[in-house]
Amino acid sequence: MFDRVTLRSDLLDARGALVARRGAVISVGAVLDAARGARPGARTRLADSDLARGARAVLADATYRHLFRPAALPAVERALLAIALPGELFAELAALAAWDPARQRHALTTAAVAARMLVAAVGDAPALPDVAAAALLHDLGMRHAAPHLAGNGDDLEPQEILDVASHPLVGARLLAAALGAHPAVEAALAHHWRGGHGYPALPRPPSRSAEVIAIASAFAALTQPRAYRSAPYDARGAVDVLLAQAEARRADPGTVRLLVHALRGGEGPLCALRFGRRLSDEPVVNRHSSVAPTRSAL
Repeated sequence: MFDRVTLRSDLLDARGALVARRGAVISVGAVLDAARGARPGARTRLADSDLARGARAVLADATYRHLFRPAALPAVERALLAIALPGELFAELAALAAWDPARQRHALTTAAVAARMLVAAVGDAPALPDVAAAALLHDLGMRHAAPHLAGNGDDLEPQEILDVASHPLVGARLLAAALGAHPAVEAALAHHWRGGHGYPALPRPPSRSAEVIAIASAFAALTQPRAYRSAPYDARGAVDVLLAQAEARRADPGTVRLLVHALRGGEGPLCALRFGRRLSDEPVVNRHSSVAPTRSAL
């Protein structure tokens, strides 16, 4: 794993404001320092933004019908609509949609899935909108990757791997400037961290809510179209992939169990879950490239 990235150009937010200059080194420590010094501005609720329609479309998507059953739907919808962000982050999300519409849908789906998982775990908790916001923003650094990567379907070249692998640090730096100390900063840093594997290197394991966002993000990515894959997985197939990763310690087993618990309606004790074995349908073509550069690659 690597633990820092040196900017090859100025890092600007969607409104053109300078966040960090070319040559700046972004590390976990630098991100946390930026968060401590931030002065967040006024926030607007997602319910009052253009994203509200997209959030409701995700909740109505038949792919996720087992997650968003009528009993759980109101709590998840409340959490999404109560997300409150400063204007520059709504501008970032709009720019993300212009860069790659599928990436914004991924963000909304991750927020909805993470909220549903947490409703299954803790109910309609007051902190739910902040965690849903973190899930919505976790992948924001991808907007600052090379434009051609949005539709790339081939194996990644070494520089492309580094570009993609830099997005958690770049996104976390943007979020630290806009939000200060907020769960979104940790979510950006930790959503590709897998029990000591993945990227970037972290000084300590992430919180449970960050683990939930990481699994929600992986589930959303598996169940949505990608240029490098001939078809998405269905929900059961995606769960099978995540269970296999959990067995290999490449995903947190307890958090994967929580996802399955939510898919089954969130009823009964989590410890009582039992998993059947099934041979899942695999996409005919799947050119997914693992992204985990070493420090020596920088």
